[in-house]
Amino acid sequence: YTEIITNIAEIADDADENGNPVEDKDSTPDNNKDKEDDIDKEHIKLSYFDLALRKFITAVDNTAITDRVPVFKIDEDGNYIYEHTKEPVVVENGNIVTYTLRIFNEGTKAGYASSIKDDLPEGLLFLPENEINQTYRWVMLDKDGNPTKKVEEAVAIQTDYLSKEQEDQTGRDNLLQPFDSQTMKQPDYRDIQIAFQVTEPNTSDRILINKAQIADDQDKNGNPVVDKDSTPDKWIEGEDDQDIEKVKVKYFDLALRKWVTQAIVIENGKETITETGHKAEDDPEAPVKVEIVQSKLNKVVVKFRYKIRVTNEGEIAGYVKEISDYIPEGLKFVPEDNPKWKQVDGKVVTDQLKDTLLQPGESAEVEILLTWINSADNLGLK
Repeated sequence: YTEIITNIAEIADDADENGNPVEDKDSTPDNNKDKEDDIDKEHIKLSYFDLALRKFITAVDNTAITDRVPVFKIDEDGNYIYEHTKEPVVVENGNIVTYTLRIFNEGTKAGYASSIKDDLPEGLLFLPENEINQTYRWVMLDKDGNPTKKVEEAVAIQTDYLSKEQEDQTGRDNLLQPFDSQTMKQPDYRDIQIAFQVTEPNTSDRILINKAQIADDQDKNGNPVVDKDSTPDKWIEGEDDQDIEKVKVKYFDLALRKWVTQAIVIENGKETITETGHKAEDDPEAPVKVEIVQSKLNKVVVKFRYKIRVTNEGEIAGYVKEISDYIPEGLKFVPEDNPKWKQVDGKVVTDQLKDTLLQPGESAEVEILLTWINSADNLGLK
């Protein structure tokens, strides 16, 4: 109950020294009039226990994240709110992500967040040997809620770092002091941290949601206490003793386009080059036509120059370590025309871009020159 409780006392009747009725000079007994001096009131307001938890990312590897810290405010209706973005932090597979859990005391009663729990979603790996995780005393729990040393069995982690027992043992001040909105800018709070490694594949487009909540609490004497608006260790949407945080894995995505740029005809030592005008974006690309007089089928050399463009359409920089080209029936690969390519297992490959780092949005191109096999039976679409 959060309202003020008012208790009123009044003289309801009086008598003189002989026990006879008597008139009070400035009061009327039992009339409940505030201004008279035979009546008085006293007010009490119940203290209440109310912890809140907010979760936010504060580092990815060695890079600090500073724009996700919750900002405490009191809205026009008197509600306590925390403003901080929940847009996913973009990470890469293998990154170490550090989360901060901040526990506030919004109540008027001092107490402890004696146990805090965090779930282990697929795609985030808990690191038992990590210095942060050891410092904050995180223990892995299996599906039955029992402690386990095996990472593969763990579905959640739990810590007593902020408990009264830990305060007694370490001398660390874990007691969360009451909040007074008239004298304090924000509720008293304590922070703990967790480190996870991102194991989600870089081909994934999932958003990884990690949940944390207060699993148990204590009053200032270490005794059980009831939170006025939350149920510890039970996820109930809308309660303020729980929060989520999100990450999204940067994806890797190389795209390839191939098109004909030139048709080359060599006749009697004379080379005629026809520019096709085609572009990588042509979809579909129109066939490139070369007309050969029947009588000259075996006297001309016809070549086609192709361009291959690789574009990084992903969010991670990367390399094109190798490109394969599959020679169509009716055309042949001439090594002298293509010194940067080599034949391997029925195809040709090149690694000429292996040292070219493509940033997101960047492209690189290679060329290959293929030669028509002269034959009256080798006409038509290739």
